[in-house]
Amino acid sequence: MASAERSTEIFAAGLVLPVTSAPVREGAVLVRDGRISAVGTLAEIGRENPGVEVRYFPQCALIPGAVNTHAHLGFRREGAPEGKTFSSWLSGLIERLPEKESWTPEAARDSAREAIEAGTTFMAESSPYGECLPQLAESGMAGTAYVEFFPGDIGTPEEAAEFIGGKVRELRRGLPERVGAHVSVHSPYTVHATAARLAARSTRERGERLAIHLSESPEEVEFVRDGTGPLKEIFSSADWAGQGISPVAYAEKTELLGPETIAAHLATGVSEGDVDVLRDTDTAVAHCPRSNRNLGCGVSPVPQMLEKGVRVGMGTDGLWSSDDLNLFAETLVAAKLHGFGGALALKLATVRGARALGIEGETGSLEAGKWADLAIVEPSPGAGDPEMEVVEAAAGGGVVVTVVGGELIYNRIEE
Repeated sequence: MASAERSTEIFAAGLVLPVTSAPVREGAVLVRDGRISAVGTLAEIGRENPGVEVRYFPQCALIPGAVNTHAHLGFRREGAPEGKTFSSWLSGLIERLPEKESWTPEAARDSAREAIEAGTTFMAESSPYGECLPQLAESGMAGTAYVEFFPGDIGTPEEAAEFIGGKVRELRRGLPERVGAHVSVHSPYTVHATAARLAARSTRERGERLAIHLSESPEEVEFVRDGTGPLKEIFSSADWAGQGISPVAYAEKTELLGPETIAAHLATGVSEGDVDVLRDTDTAVAHCPRSNRNLGCGVSPVPQMLEKGVRVGMGTDGLWSSDDLNLFAETLVAAKLHGFGGALALKLATVRGARALGIEGETGSLEAGKWADLAIVEPSPGAGDPEMEVVEAAAGGGVVVTVVGGELIYNRIEE
């Protein structure tokens, strides 16, 4: 009985925003064994659960934790490439790779901590061969490391596809319950078409998930369509370039698209027909507006995607391409860019991100049965648009508590 009591707790706030149901003033979330058992008013939850410890934040709002659908942990603020275009930035990044190895683990820990302090509870992290998986696993967040591979480093396309599948299986050993590893076909310009197709097929056959950077830059569009431009110069051995079609059409042709796939960026050259392809294949999208802006990659047609039913979530990318790891700050930029209201903005940062990753049954909203992944934000919203006020507050550093699976992993109030 004592053990059961210790695993039961009530988190309460002046306002609870479940996201998938109506706001609750003076609301509470009952947590048992890491999962949400009930959501309601503090008076109701307290009356039905006498003696259970209550953590009450009267001047705050309680919301689902942020779901970051695309991030790179292994970067730090200093030393970022200063390229004025995507390709010049990428060239600078490649030049820094040898020295980057020495500080990547520390950068990954710092980035993970920054994300947690901004209310992130689930992260889809991408790094070469899963190099940042250890830091994700030790951070306290739930999440997935998408293991990027670069076939030129390995051998034939067939050997590369076989290698990356084995690498992912190896990386999964000994991970925490809510941390996983999946394959990332890095991009159309780095992964041979045959290796990409084989990796996608084997991933699909195993019932696993897949990530890709897609239609991110003008240079990528030129590479895929014409087989020319700066990316072809950087990756001169990429003999699959010049397909005469868009990157999205190329990804469909290469069997990379489907319900298990999340495509990041989609910032350049995304036509209405491309959006239809994403919809028809049920491919999800990670929207990273600050990275797209900072690298001169354009604006993703997210309103059109949402209108056509494409699953879209928010992603921060990494510190060498974006401002920070605060997903709510990323979402606020998207809201202003596309004219979204507060309700949609908060959903994009939480439950829609979970839906994009195929985990909406486990996290992303405050519902009984889901993991107790929570963020508490101050101050409590006023009488205006409460969801937008919460997003703005969280974007400005207003997260005071982050809870993952019922475990309090960040508490600024008690620090």
